[in-house]
Parts: sequence; C-alpha cells; structure tokens
Amino acid sequence: MQSHESLSGGSPAQSAALQQAIDTHMAGRLDEAAAIYEAVLEQDPIQPVALHYFGIYLHQVGRHEEAVEKLMLSCALESEDAGWQNDLGNVLFALGRFDEAEQAYGDALAVAPGDHMVWNNLGAALLQQGKVEEATQSFLRAVGIAPDFAPALQHLGGIYEAAGDKMQASHYQCRAYVLPPLEGKSKQMLGISFYFLGRQQEAAQAYREWLAEEPDNPIAAHMLAACSQLDVPARASDRYVESHFDHYAETFESNLLESLGYRGPSLIAEGLALVAQPARQFEALDIGCGTGLCGPYLAPFAHTITGVDLAGKMLEKAKSDRQYSRLEKAEIGDYLSRHPLCCDLMTAADTMIYFGDLSAVFGQVAGALRPGGYYIFTVEALTPQDAAPSGFCLHASGRYRHSRDYVRRHLQENGMEVVHDSDQILREEIRQSVAGMLFVAKRTAQAAG
Repeated sequence: MQSHESLSGGSPAQSAALQQAIDTHMAGRLDEAAAIYEAVLEQDPIQPVALHYFGIYLHQVGRHEEAVEKLMLSCALESEDAGWQNDLGNVLFALGRFDEAEQAYGDALAVAPGDHMVWNNLGAALLQQGKVEEATQSFLRAVGIAPDFAPALQHLGGIYEAAGDKMQASHYQCRAYVLPPLEGKSKQMLGISFYFLGRQQEAAQAYREWLAEEPDNPIAAHMLAACSQLDVPARASDRYVESHFDHYAETFESNLLESLGYRGPSLIAEGLALVAQPARQFEALDIGCGTGLCGPYLAPFAHTITGVDLAGKMLEKAKSDRQYSRLEKAEIGDYLSRHPLCCDLMTAADTMIYFGDLSAVFGQVAGALRPGGYYIFTVEALTPQDAAPSGFCLHASGRYRHSRDYVRRHLQENGMEVVHDSDQILREEIRQSVAGMLFVAKRTAQAAG
C-alpha cells in the first residue's frame, strides 16, 4: 500500500489521518486502521482512499461482500488507478468470481498496459474459466514485458505440460528454475536447465559445483566435460552410462517416444528392411538394448534375440516385454570380446553416441559378427557448429557426434563394408531436430581371419 494522490484532495487533517491509517494498516494493526477509515468515511462517505483501504480491511477480516462494494465504489471514483483495479481483481479472484476479476484486470490494463503483474493476474483469471488460449496470450504478454517473471513462466510451463507439449513446457519451466536464488536447488537440474536454455557456461558451472560436492559422481564429471569441453574422455565411462540410465529407467520410454519423438528403433527397422525379408532367420544381438524398444522390430527377423546393457533397471523393463531370448547386464565391449562369432545380426540404436573413438568398439563388433553378418546402428551427426577435427566430439548434451567419413573409415578398417548410410532425424531436443545417420554394414569374409 502506498500514499495516494487523493490524500491531498481533502483537508490537511484528513490527509494526515489517512496516511496514519495506511501506515497502521501496513504495520498489521488492522482494527486500529479500520477505526480511522470509518471516522473519515463518516465525515465523507465517498472519500476514495478511505473506501479502498477500508474495503481491503473488510476482505482481510472476512466481510467479503462489503469489501467488494467498497472497492468497486473506490474504483469507480478513481477509474484511472490501475493498482486499485488490480486490487479489486485480486479480491474477486480470491472469492472465485473469476469473470468479474477478469473485468477488473482488464480495466487495470486499459490504464497500465505495461504492467506484467496484471497481465499475469488476468491470465490466471482466464485460466480458471477454461479460457486457455486467452490465458496463454496473457502470460506471454507478461513474460514479454518481464522475461524473468517467475509466476508467468510457471503458468506457461503448466499450460504446455497439460497440453502434452513437454518441449515448450520444459522451456518455461527451465527459465523459471534458473532464476535466483539458486541456493538449495539441485545442481543436476540447474545444469540440465541451463543446457536446455543454451547457456553452456552456466551449465558447466553448475556441474562444476556439483562435482565439488560429490567428487566421485560420474554424471557430474561427464556433463562437466561435455559443457566445458575440458578433459573430454574418448567415451562415456561405464559408471556414467549405468548411473544415467538406471536413473531414467522408469520414464525413459515415455520421455523418448512421447516428448522427444525418438526414431532410433524405427530407423533400425528401416535398416532391417534393406538387408532381408523377415523370416526369423538371424541370431540377433541388440547392444545397448535399454528397455527393449528394438525388440518388436527385430522379432520378425530373428529366431533368437540377445540384449546387452549396462543398466540393470533398463533390462528389467526389457524383460517384461518377453521379446528377448536372453538379457545380460554387461559393458558391450566386454561382452563382444567374450562372445566371438556369436551372431549374424547386430543392432545398436543410439548406443554409439556414448562412444567418441569408435575404433575399439568397431573392432569388437566385427569380432562378434559372423562373416556376412550385418551391423545396423545409428549415430548423431556432426553439425557445422561442432568443433571436431578428429571426426567426433562430445556435445553439451553428453552425447558424442560423428562425421560420416569417420564412421565409414573405421568400419572399413575393421573389416565391415558399408552397405547403406543415410541422413536421418533421430529425435527432437530443445525444439530442434537432432541430426543423425543410419548405417548398415556387412562383415566381410576376409575379416573373419
């Protein structure tokens, strides 16, 4: 509450009394303030300041109908006071009279169209009436005026989440989450949020602080390297892969398929269609099988399917689908080395994105494939913005990206002939398509050695 210009419209004694009442009101001595308002109104029943603040008092003590009457009269007397119209709207909103609150907020905005708080309040009133599109526009106006206004950002996040647009929802939720104060907030969520917003150095700082608190945390270490581009490993550590995917096992499929438009398994299906007609003829190995999303696509082509993954919780989900003959928790390089010539079809949907240097793993793949066997896999593709003189880089997402030439060269060096490669979209992330490639390679007889 502030002094109002109408304080100067009466006698000096009245103005002084009203200022005393407002100060007393702000100090929490409500009944003392009310007595002064009533005394002023006894002398001047339409004194707008006394009416308005007495109306607020009446609302505070539960005399709501009287409060609305006084506030409406004060606003009629001082129709150019946007703050008062907003106060009236707030009282009507609290009473569930949302259509009247909408009108009051509209009156306030007619006077002060640049007030982001009133736009937010109007959006809330519209939302309560089910006017979602109009509410969305009001909240957008609020954040257009004040980009860091948390209530409007949170409202927008909630609207888009309810509509199933998790990408837009995440955008606004992340903007709200990274607002100060940051103390007490999850360092991991801060890192994710800053990354999502394209603020990589701040993401790196969040991961740096997290690693300082938990020096042995593999996720903090990997993501710090990804966002800072310092001490970048040649591949994601086993502990990172296991921790990361065990953490997301329960929501992995819904996030990928519903939120990110994940296409990895369907791309594997495209690769399968290039090499054979489905006749359950292959002994298949799905490396990095996760929750088993490739299983239904492999089943028509394979009489047995083995799935291998480091994340035990992901394998539990895969087990429930009953597509796999065997499931084994293992690091894929170790598994491949222990099972030479074990299959004639191998798939890897978004598994190679956790390897930077592909030479070793491709050698292990070749060793596990029988001569003439096929390896079908996806990788993320380098973009012109990526600095990758070696042919691959660790992106700030925590995933590796590769060039076409790099992948082709290492396949050929390890005795695998490229049958097919094509540009593809792997998923959506940060409201942008993630570029990738689908490869189909064939193990040559000469490499069988």
